[in-house]
Amino acid sequence: MTLRFALQLITALLAGATLVAAFAPFSFEWLAPLPLALVFGVGMAVRPLTAAATGYAFGFGLFGVGVNWIHVAVEIFGGSPLIAWTAALGLAGLLAVFPATAFGLAAWASARTAPLTKLALWPALWIFSEWLRGWLFTGFGWLQLGYTSTDSDWVQWVAPFIGALGAGSLVAVVAAGLAVAIVTRRTWPALTTGVLWAGLLALPGPVEPVGTYATGGAITIVLVQGDIAQTRKWRTGEREAIVEQYRALSAPYRDRADLIVWPETAIPAVYVNGGSSPYVELARFVNHHRTRLIAGTLRRGDGDVYNSMIDVGSGQASDKRHLVPFGEYVPFGEWLRPLFGDAMVPAVDFAAGEAISTLPVAGARVGAPICYEIAFARDVRPVAAKSGLLVNASDDAWFGRSIGLWQNREIARMRAIETGRPVARVTNTGLTAVIGADGSLKATLAPFRPGVLQATIEPRVGLTPFVRWGNGPLIGFWVGIILVIGVARIRHPSS
Repeated sequence: MTLRFALQLITALLAGATLVAAFAPFSFEWLAPLPLALVFGVGMAVRPLTAAATGYAFGFGLFGVGVNWIHVAVEIFGGSPLIAWTAALGLAGLLAVFPATAFGLAAWASARTAPLTKLALWPALWIFSEWLRGWLFTGFGWLQLGYTSTDSDWVQWVAPFIGALGAGSLVAVVAAGLAVAIVTRRTWPALTTGVLWAGLLALPGPVEPVGTYATGGAITIVLVQGDIAQTRKWRTGEREAIVEQYRALSAPYRDRADLIVWPETAIPAVYVNGGSSPYVELARFVNHHRTRLIAGTLRRGDGDVYNSMIDVGSGQASDKRHLVPFGEYVPFGEWLRPLFGDAMVPAVDFAAGEAISTLPVAGARVGAPICYEIAFARDVRPVAAKSGLLVNASDDAWFGRSIGLWQNREIARMRAIETGRPVARVTNTGLTAVIGADGSLKATLAPFRPGVLQATIEPRVGLTPFVRWGNGPLIGFWVGIILVIGVARIRHPSS
């Protein structure tokens, strides 16, 4: 390894780590194109294998810093610090394969091509790699470039049409323009994309969320944050005290709210037809009051166990459909469990829900994506199409006090903008919030302490273009560019 190559890798690693500052909780949106432009420029000037190594180092820096909260979740599960950090760095190493592949292919296909070709191809392969990362092996869409723009006004025009990946596309184009200008020593790519970026940052948001409108009714909702330590939740003998804490926090609102929501698995028990404790007592707790209580719990049905949100009064359930690998089920568990023993969790695999479920509340339909599901636009779109508001229940105690808490809320805000639906996000430890259909934070609750957040929400109807079409048109556009340039490179390898 030459000194120059080593310096390139270190620069790329630091650039990836720097990009984390553009995401929540730091949210330096203006920064987002700069680290990417730097490594794009390096990749454009070197051979494909060197470019792939540069992309890998960049990805390892991005994910090694940006999702290192994985070690917190593994330690809470009972893993040693060594296993926890090995898992976090191992995940970063796997995720870094996606930018490495994008960089390698882009360097190969754009070698000795016109500046405009580079300007089109590098963003195309970057966004395609992000889309693939969010889909392959059930997907991990965390830290997609578009989330850096969640706080901006301009994304309210873009995301309802082409989603988070569309917002990320514009950031990637700006980065590519800066890189092309440096590599080719031409000013027009930087001027063009610089004007685009300045214009986006200066663009005011729409007066109303694009594509949807309020129904005219309003729902009074109460979100209850229990702040129950994960190490306590499933401990024998704690269930009654935990349920009583939630019940005490909720009691003053039984006749003042249309809906009370408890977080994911707030009730540490298994629901079977509602005929056992504490579900019978909770049904009595809300019966003869105007309020509906929807609570997170486990549910047994047809011999399987589901992670569910239950309408305690009626027994209607919405089951989690997109499960967390190694958190809610173990892929290839019959082979892995004998190897890892007690360190392999969960001991029992949850089943994935099948049908898209919404729950009726005060004349509206409520969609209930659970925890991790909010990170997948393809899962949220069909739920949003059938509901007037989204309730995202989560147990974010798994994140500890890491930046993962803020990243998760940032993702929920983007789903609100894409779908034009308000999102009521209720969590165990934080960050409980009511999010407007424009992605703004309407009300929040301080994290890491018990509390109650009451708000009035207007359900919305209508479908944004993104809810109708999803990522299909955008990805089709980028794939078309990749194919045209790739075929030309194969047919004319020396040009």
